[in-house]
Parts: sequence; structure tokens; C-alpha cells
Amino acid sequence: MSEASLAAQRLAVVTMRARSALTSIVPALNIFDRNERPESFPCVIIGEAQVVGDEADCLISSEVYLTLHLWTKETGFVACKSIAGEVRRALYQLAGTQDGFRLSFNFDDAKYLRDPSGELSHGVVTFMVRAREVTP
Repeated sequence: MSEASLAAQRLAVVTMRARSALTSIVPALNIFDRNERPESFPCVIIGEAQVVGDEADCLISSEVYLTLHLWTKETGFVACKSIAGEVRRALYQLAGTQDGFRLSFNFDDAKYLRDPSGELSHGVVTFMVRAREVTP
């Protein structure tokens, strides 16, 4: 058994790497978990997560807010927003079991930020994932 946000992260990464429409824009190896500013562009970095308890009727369940950071080397947002659209389509109503959790993805929001350097664009996409522990 894992932890709800880690299970959601793993399912999201596998799903995004398998979506050819996304990997035609972002190489599969540029979809990763890292704690530093990216060196390879474009990329999708698994970001922060928040887990909120949602127990009911003896079920261990949570709402996971999973954040993905999109980085492109461009002065505008065309590529960044295109990647965000493909990420949203890749995870749209995704449901599956991962590491002992039944997961159900729902898009929450997307924000687009200008990097102070002026050469990078940064998107932040958040999904709310319902996670329920699966008991053997």
C-alpha cells in the first residue's frame, strides 16, 4: 500500500507518458518528479499535492489536489497552453487502481505565469483526485 497522493502521481505519469498527442509535444522522459527548476524544455513536472480526508461509512478515502507544472521556453503561452490542454485531455475522467487506491481524476484549474527571466512560460494545472483505499 502506498499513500494517496503518490498513487495519484504514479497513475498520472504513466497515463501522460502513454498519450501520443502529449508526447508529440513533450517527450515522455520530460514528464517527471523533480524539486528544481527544469533544464529540459518543454516539460511537465509533478508538483505539490494536498491530501484532504474524506472518510465516510468505514471507508478510508481522500481528496488529493495534485499540481502539475508545465514549463516551455517561449516568450508567449502558445506551447504552454497547448501542453495544458493535452494534459487535461490525458487525465480527463481518468479512473483506475494504483498502489492500493481506487482513483478518479477531475480537472480543477489551470494558471499561466510569466517567468521573471522573460524567456520561459510556466503553467500550473491542478486536478482533484478522489482516492479510496481498496481493501483486499
